[in-house]
This record gives sequence, C-alpha cells and structure tokens, in this order.
Amino acid sequence: MNLIIDKLAGVEGWETAASRIASDKGVAIILGAPDSGKTTFARFLVDWLTKKQLSVAMVDADMGQSTLGPPTTIGMNVFKSAPHWLEDIPCRSLHFVGSTSPEKHFISTIVGVKKMTESALGCGAEITLVDTSGLVYGNAGRLLKSQKIDIIKPNHIVAIQESDEIEHLLLPYIKQNTIKIHRLMTSEDTKTKPKDQRRSYREIKFQEYFRKSMRHRFVLGDIGILGSFLGSGRKLSANDLIFLSKTLDANAVHAEIGFEEVLIIVKGGYSKEGIVKLKKHFLDREIIINELDDFKFLITGLNDEKNNTLGIGIIEEIEMPAGIITVITPLHDIEMVRMLHFGSIKLNLSGREINNKQ
Repeated sequence: MNLIIDKLAGVEGWETAASRIASDKGVAIILGAPDSGKTTFARFLVDWLTKKQLSVAMVDADMGQSTLGPPTTIGMNVFKSAPHWLEDIPCRSLHFVGSTSPEKHFISTIVGVKKMTESALGCGAEITLVDTSGLVYGNAGRLLKSQKIDIIKPNHIVAIQESDEIEHLLLPYIKQNTIKIHRLMTSEDTKTKPKDQRRSYREIKFQEYFRKSMRHRFVLGDIGILGSFLGSGRKLSANDLIFLSKTLDANAVHAEIGFEEVLIIVKGGYSKEGIVKLKKHFLDREIIINELDDFKFLITGLNDEKNNTLGIGIIEEIEMPAGIITVITPLHDIEMVRMLHFGSIKLNLSGREINNKQ
C-alpha cells in the first residue's frame, strides 16, 4: 500500500524525509508552488545524502530559476560530496528547452526531464532528485506534473506546501503501491521573490554563462534547425524571390516550400494584403513570414547528432541569401554541433531579456 507520510515541519521533518528516501533510494520528484522551498530542500537532500556516502544526482527542471546550467535549460549533475552552492556548479548533462517557463513547452520540458533522469541513472546515481518549476495550479499545472510523474516513474513524491494547495496533484497517486508520498511544510524562512528579483537572477546567470563567449558561423544546409521551419523545406529560386517581393511589397531574401507551409523571410516590413494571393498561388499552403530581425538575439541550443545539448548561444545575425548564421556562445569547440535549436526568448549581449514570445 502507498505510504502517506504526515505533514512534517522544520529540520527534523526534512531529515525524516531524507532518511526515508535514503532507505528506498530511486527517483524522487519535488513538487511545490513558487517560493515553497523546493530548491532549498533539494540542496539539503544533496548535502544530507552525500554525507551518508550515497551518489546523488540532481535534475534541475526549473528553467526560470535554474541552479544547474543557464536558464532555458534542464541541467543534471551527480554529486559524491556536498558542493559549494554559492559557486557556479557545472552540468554533466544539459537539455535545451528554449524558454524560462514550461508553459507552451510541455513536450520539450517532459522530454528533457526524462533524458536527464536517464542520464543520471546511466552515471550510476543511487538517488536522483528532480527539482521542478512552480507551475502547479490549474489544468496546465496538473497536466505537466502528472506527465512528468508518468514518464519518470518516481519512487518518491515530495510535496512541499503551506496547507493543502497541491493536494490535487497527489490524489491520483494515493492508491499506488510503487510511490511513497512525503508531505513537508513550507519553511517559515522561505521568502517570496518578486518578478523583478527573479528576472535579475536570470540576468546574472546569463551574464555568468556568456562571460567568455566567442562567435561561430554556421551555414544553413550544413546544420539542422529545430524550433523553426527554417531549413526544413525546398529552397525557392531567385525568380521566386522576385515574385514574392513584388507580391508582398517587400524585400524577400529567402524562401522555402514544404508539403503544407511556405516560409518567407523578408528584410524590413511587408504588406499583409499579398498573403491571400500567395496562399492561392501556393495551393492553400500556410504562409509563414518572418522578418530577418525576428531571429536576431534569439537564444538557441547547440546540439549534437543525438540532439543532446552541448551549450546555448545567442543568434547575432542571419545573413541572407548566403544562409550564414552567426552565434555567440561560450562553447569554443563546435565540431560536434549538428543542430541549432531556436528558442522562444531573446537576450541582448548583457544577458537581459529583450523580448519574450513564449
């Protein structure tokens, strides 16, 4: 029968939960609303469990307030001893989501949590802790957390709450025999962080990550593109670009046609009146129009041939029609980069978010 642990408070409660997790080992997912103390408890567990000579992995799935790796990513590391949490902690594995929030990025978030959990097990972790975001309310919160639980199949669910605000996440698992639920009280020392403080934290994390960056140039056609239709269709000819430019009253610098879509990249503005004509011309395909500046300062993941994230970067420029993509990244060796995964936020070179289309 599922073990339901009464709500525990204070350091003694944390130690009791840690002891029970240490006894059974496996995967523990930590749930809670924003500022409930999830990350603080995850760090406590790493410190406490490594002192017991256990190998502990931490999967950081809070992309907006990340401890492991830069924001917009899910990071993983394995600890044999307690780290210095105030120092920059490297990641053993990284998954790029491309956003500081899981909303509208459920699939990538869930895939990332699964990949990082599997990576932790592959590294020999005896206990894997999955620290999650604060998206716990409404249908979106319940759907995201239930899918994470379903795909990683944890041995433990740690629920940190002030009263019973996340009981709705726990009820489906009360009758399960394979999951132990640990309820903890929100610490009295936990402080609510306003949005500007959260934004400042991300900015500092981005600044630290991009501090020693350099420029790399990638050629469209030699590199795969994720997160955009760019690079996935048949390139249209120079004559086609002339037709598109006239129809849209624009400077069309690149265009591709796929089975259901036509991507057109213009330099500067364009007239929307021509879209109806183009839709008819291209047999009712969806017409996707991007301005060249839409890509400028877009955050991007640099992934290898297995779609594992090697690092992240900022798109400085895309030169068309040459198809040259200039990326600023601290990743010095790009020999293994096979794909660029375009994200959904923009950063200036000082790490500040300048646009958010999440």
